[in-house]
Amino acid sequence: MTLVVLAAIGLSALVLDAFEIIFVVVPIVIPPLLIRVADARWVAVLVLLALQASFLNPLIGYAVMMTRTVLKQGIAFPALLRSLLPYLFAQAALLLAVLLLPQLTHIGERAADSSRKPPAMSDQDLQKRFDQMLQPVAPPPDPTPGR
Repeated sequence: MTLVVLAAIGLSALVLDAFEIIFVVVPIVIPPLLIRVADARWVAVLVLLALQASFLNPLIGYAVMMTRTVLKQGIAFPALLRSLLPYLFAQAALLLAVLLLPQLTHIGERAADSSRKPPAMSDQDLQKRFDQMLQPVAPPPDPTPGR
């Protein structure tokens, strides 16, 4: 199912821009995939990598169109394809690595989780904090004492 969704995103990248894929294709294909695949982080990384590759799509990739606009001259398609192939192969290799090794998306997860934990408080410290929060707050002093 994951390969089918990635193929759908890849095929839609031939005719749609990445933003259109995000707003049209992703809401249709990702929810059914998330029902079948428990790891939402892995799916999100795969989709983002596929979208990143779509920016370099030789047909209408956003980065390619912007480069053509800035250059203000025509680029032969074979030359364009030769220049993009190393980047597209690197993108495909990374996508394949994450597809085959889902644990790559969870590197550093334990360290991040442990750094978010608040410092441990004793029951007495916690009760003191609650008592402080329940104390009435004194009204601010009157700025015009002469009245």
